[in-house]
Amino acid sequence: MKSIAKVYSLIRFELKLDAKKPGVIASAILQLFITALLSMLSQPKINASTWNTLFWITLVLGSINAVSKNFTLISKGRWLYLNQLSAPLEMLWSKIIYGWLNMIFLTIVNMLMFAFFMGVPVEHVLPYTLLLILVTGGISSVFTFIGAVATKAEGSGFLAPVLSLPIVLPFLLVGIKASSKAFNPILVSSFNTDALLVFSLDVLVLVLISVLFTSLWKD
Repeated sequence: MKSIAKVYSLIRFELKLDAKKPGVIASAILQLFITALLSMLSQPKINASTWNTLFWITLVLGSINAVSKNFTLISKGRWLYLNQLSAPLEMLWSKIIYGWLNMIFLTIVNMLMFAFFMGVPVEHVLPYTLLLILVTGGISSVFTFIGAVATKAEGSGFLAPVLSLPIVLPFLLVGIKASSKAFNPILVSSFNTDALLVFSLDVLVLVLISVLFTSLWKD
């Protein structure tokens, strides 16, 4: 219970920091808006498959800096301060959960942007929403961990996107393929298998990150 309380307090700490410097989230929202607008202007009569692909690509590229900054904006002094306040896994889980919340928020924003400019051709909203939650969980976990790795090297601002994109590619490909079934009333019957695959990837990523982060934190 103490660990849960500590994770909760760390999430609140992150929220207060972001409230003081909302520029990163604001820039991500602006990027999503511009990308959705350009997508609409370039494809006025967009089909469902293209809509889905553009939605995922826009979401990943627009949110990478907003989520990976959980670690990249931490100074060495704050690293030492947080090290005294919490255990490595408590810090990791607070960052992952907070990054996931950021991803969910940006997903909602991106959905609203696409709905405003191009509509929402999703036939089955509930399966599509479930898949969004699962995939964004895995993507935000990767972004958060790569952000922690990037802080150990100079130029973490550009290292995080470069290192993250190849790793999140499997999530993105599975997400695009599985979510496309939500646009078809027939193919949605096989959605459970894809959702289980994404959930398994999430668990695998979380286990690996938990193992690797402890040694990274102590370095």
